[in-house]
Amino acid sequence: MNCNCVEDLQIKIKDLVHKKINAPINEVTCLGSSFVLSNPPYMALAIPFSVRADAPGYRSQKGKLVPVHASFCPFCGVSAKPETEATAT
Repeated sequence: MNCNCVEDLQIKIKDLVHKKINAPINEVTCLGSSFVLSNPPYMALAIPFSVRADAPGYRSQKGKLVPVHASFCPFCGVSAKPETEATAT
């Protein structure tokens, strides 16, 4: 890839989870990504991350799954919320 978006997300997740569990984070790993289009029109971009830390629920070899969902379309930047929900906010 030509960008460092995944690395930036890993740093943000590390900081967020560290504040939440107040324990050292050993590792944050992107496990892959999926882009879903369905009918009726619905779009979702999901990127699971694994977080290993010295805290309950995070100590296993696999760590704890932290799902990340995009809030905007990666192509045009429009909100990923359904139109009625997006206009209400």
